[in-house]
Amino acid sequence: MTGNSEMQLESESKGIEQELYRFSQTEQLYGYMSFFTDTVLFEYSYPEKRLYLSANAKGNINLQAFQLFFSKHRDNAPKEGEMRSFEFSLGKMGEPFHWCSCKLTAIWEDKKSAPFKLIGKLQDISGLKAREEQLLLKSIKDGLTGVYNKSAFEYRVDELLKDEMESWLCMIDIDNFKEINDCYGHPTGDRILMKVGGMLCDLFPEPDLVGRVGGDEFVVFTSGNNVYKRAEKLLKRAKKAVPDGEGRLSVSIGIVSSAGKKEINYQKLFSQADRAMYYAKQAGKNRIASYHDNIWQVT
Repeated sequence: MTGNSEMQLESESKGIEQELYRFSQTEQLYGYMSFFTDTVLFEYSYPEKRLYLSANAKGNINLQAFQLFFSKHRDNAPKEGEMRSFEFSLGKMGEPFHWCSCKLTAIWEDKKSAPFKLIGKLQDISGLKAREEQLLLKSIKDGLTGVYNKSAFEYRVDELLKDEMESWLCMIDIDNFKEINDCYGHPTGDRILMKVGGMLCDLFPEPDLVGRVGGDEFVVFTSGNNVYKRAEKLLKRAKKAVPDGEGRLSVSIGIVSSAGKKEINYQKLFSQADRAMYYAKQAGKNRIASYHDNIWQVT
């Protein structure tokens, strides 16, 4: 009997040592997480009503913002075997872990009415989001001037026209641009394109839209009633935008109104604005031509 008891005690002792060893290894593994600053582990115990985070959470995430996010899933835990995966913004712009991916699941015991634990991980994907944004901008923006490219501009305008609000489309063409390129070189031409794009963005800030639809052709879409005054400012600014020795800069502008008509679309407006700009060119350039209520006017 004694021998059997000693063997049993020895076996139990080894079992305890093994459990302690496993616990120690687990502690060590969690400690190693501090080396991976882009990943934070978390665990919530329902019986204890306590939330645990890996040590590297401090300084990496906005804990107050995380608690607000976490409370929603704590009270609406995943079902047994369910794994939730999503992306969200955490904290204020400029803080660590602004954008995160999150995976979480719940541990249930004996199919009780409430889970035993909620476990998950956060991963910092701010860099990935920034790269995605850069790729998106490249797909919708003109590489030289930074304004919308032709296809993106058309799509945005057609969407806005669905509101059936009165708005205006302006067609802007740089006068004698070919001669500028031929006489002063393409680098000078590129600088002029960038200046015109910059002036348009300054005179027609968001929510107005500015796009480049051709080599030296720009378009503007606005719902502002002072579109003609801003177009006149563009004519004046263009004259002063180019330094001596780089030619003379002027633009011709065609303006048309959507009049809030339901049947109007971008292609119809563009065709009318293009004709109006042509009239401005024919009238001597460096001026504005408009088409409104079936009346052509050059100023």
